[in-house]
This record gives sequence, C-alpha cells and structure tokens, in this order.
Amino acid sequence: MEIESTQVFGFEAAIRAMRNPLNSHVKSDSKFEQYDDPLYWAKNNANEERFILGEKDAELSQKLTKAGTEHCKHLRFITVWCDITAPRFWWQEMDTYRHVEKISESTMHTLMKKHISEQDFEKDNVPATLIEKINTYIDLYQQTDDVEEKHNYLIACKNVLPEGFLQKRTVCTNYQTLLNMYKQRQQHKLPSWQYFCNWILNLTYFKELTGVENGNK
Repeated sequence: MEIESTQVFGFEAAIRAMRNPLNSHVKSDSKFEQYDDPLYWAKNNANEERFILGEKDAELSQKLTKAGTEHCKHLRFITVWCDITAPRFWWQEMDTYRHVEKISESTMHTLMKKHISEQDFEKDNVPATLIEKINTYIDLYQQTDDVEEKHNYLIACKNVLPEGFLQKRTVCTNYQTLLNMYKQRQQHKLPSWQYFCNWILNLTYFKELTGVENGNK
C-alpha cells in the first residue's frame, strides 16, 4: 500500500465555522504565517495552507470532537486529497464510508494493456501459474481485433484476478470522515488499515484538532 500526493486545505474556514454558533470569533488565536513574497505558496507548489493553529482553537475543537459527530461538523470543512495504491480487498472495505469521493484506475481500460507481475499485488506470493494464465489472456486480447473475443478475454482476466491486485485511486475526503475511519480501524488486523490510520494521525493538525492522542477516541 502507498499513499502519495497528499494535499490538505480548509483550516481557516473550519475554525471560522467552528466559532459561528457562539459568535466567539474574537477568542480565536490561530493565524496565517506571513512571507515577504505573496506568491511564495504558489511558487513552491505547497500542499497546505500557511495556517498556524492556536491553542485556544485547538482546545475548543477537541472539546467539540469529544461531544460527538453532530458537534464537530467543522472538521468536514478540512478537505484532504491523496493518491492511494491499495489492493482491491482493501478498497471494498473503504467503499463502505460516506463522504469519500474516488476516481480510480480502471481494470476495464488498463488491465489488458501490459503484462502483470508480482509487483502488481499486495504480497508477492501470487502463484506464478496464475500470473502466467492472466498474461496469456492479455496476449490473446492484444492479438485479436474481434470485439467479442476481446470482451471474452477481458472477462476471463477479471474472473481470475486476485483481490490482492493493486489499484490506484485519487481520493477526496475530510477530517471528520477520517476521524471516523481512525476510530473504527485503528486496531484492525489488516496491515493496510494500520498503515492508513498512521497516515491519518500524521496529517497536519489532525491530532491537535481531534485530540485522538489525548484519549479523545
């Protein structure tokens, strides 16, 4: 499993929204880091805001998070994008969560373009005979121009393709959804979920805003 190209935005809006119910904006102590060059962020292709979370704002966010999902709606304002390469069996479990948008590599369009190898799977213990069988179907697919034959070879590949086959998806989600995932999956026996939960914990200000490392679980 691999997670790349992580981008996080929305901290300022989230804090602003968090203080709307009690109109307590004057108590906010977060700020933006200043640079002499106003185009610094764009020129450096940065992935996060120039946002510095204040202690009072972090304390309130943790308090609201502890109070329950309906009280920490501001966490939905913090949007996360990333590219995840994971086995198909992991994506099946990931697909149970709402507020996650995904655009994936398509086996329908890409599987038959090249041979597969052990590197295309979560673990390198896929039987060589199975890989050879799939590659045979790929060769036959590429050698024919008959539409029906191509369809049949594609279906044949998909029928025997192991669930450990790696697939990349670009994902868009938010901190509240990720918090829910972390709570439910942090002790999961699959190493893929443990890796994912560790990635969540290391997102910018995630622990400070949710209090998960302080027992707020």
